Amino acid sequence: MPRKPAAAAAEAAKPATPPTTEAILAALNPPQREAVEHVDGPLLILAGAGSGKTRVLAHRVAHLVASGVPPYRIVAVTFTNKAAGEMRDRIAGLIGPEATREATIGTFHSICARILRREGDRIGLTSSFTIYDRADQLAVIKEAIRRLDLDDKRFAPSALLAFIGQRKDELADPATAKRQADNFWEETAA
Repeated sequence: MPRKPAAAAAEAAKPATPPTTEAILAALNPPQREAVEHVDGPLLILAGAGSGKTRVLAHRVAHLVASGVPPYRIVAVTFTNKAAGEMRDRIAGLIGPEATREATIGTFHSICARILRREGDRIGLTSSFTIYDRADQLAVIKEAIRRLDLDDKRFAPSALLAFIGQRKDELADPATAKRQADNFWEETAA
């Protein structure tokens, strides 16, 4: 006898039975299993393309949840948005979409942006800030060169962008960069 649509919808809405830790571990090879079972703090997985990094991370998250760790206490970081989406899908397939939504999954940049949008007011940021990509950064530098009437051959936008990046890596603010300048170019760039 065919099922009624309401009954089918109710059945689909039921939470799936969470997998056991053994079921999660069964599909892994020994090195992958070792990484998934690691419980002493954070774990960094470095491996080549196609080696199963995303699979290991997805199974690790599922294993942690199956072992009683609340999903909201889990952060899984990848290098690309594509890998983050794939990991989210794999985790949802293992433990369900609800637990997956509660975990923090993404790239370093996307996770940090989410934190800043949520908590940025504590450091004076509004949640509507904009993150500039390289093209945006170069456009701003080109506009500054034009406004300051600088020679764009001597003060090449890409060189200025690299200089600013180096100073940011050193945590130098503009005043510090200007004080530390060794020549006219650096002083002007600061």
